[in-house]
Amino acid sequence: MQKNAFSFDYEEVAGELSCDRLSEFCLRLVVPGPSRPVISLTGGEPLLHRHFLARWLPGIKNRFSIYLETNGIRYADMTVLRDMVDVVSMDVKLPSATGLQPFWDEHRKFLEAARGRALFVKAVVTADTAQSDILTAVDLVARYDQTVPFILQPASGPTAPTPLQLIGWQNAALAHLADVRVIPQLHKVLCVP
Repeated sequence: MQKNAFSFDYEEVAGELSCDRLSEFCLRLVVPGPSRPVISLTGGEPLLHRHFLARWLPGIKNRFSIYLETNGIRYADMTVLRDMVDVVSMDVKLPSATGLQPFWDEHRKFLEAARGRALFVKAVVTADTAQSDILTAVDLVARYDQTVPFILQPASGPTAPTPLQLIGWQNAALAHLADVRVIPQLHKVLCVP
């Protein structure tokens, strides 16, 4: 075992991991006791690895809760993996915040693909975010289920929205959804890349 800059233990592994080897690594991390271990699928876009996940998750799911953090666009992949995942953290890409094309149709289809899973939706917001984009995302979620938690994640640094913007957006969203929260991107607060 080696230590990284944050003093966490890690182990380097050469080459690709098999499903069995990855399961062995995960099982080594289980701490005995009353808690339920969770595997978090995050970083980049986990659904790009749908074929591997479809082979691996059925063999490990009985030992872990499976948490998926995703861009909320790859609805076909979500359809395949839905029953292998317990909790879905879905990003909604707001065009005015990302500078990307709108993905409204993909997000709508993704919500349907995730039906039956515990779900919450996150949207990163910047000082340039248009309230109309937020309300479009909120309407998308409200048509799916008004009780789904919706999280506004303010960008940090020079693109950060003002507190007044955040409160305004939260109030506008609360007119349509039961649970709207403002939660910073914790990895940025902790300076974790």
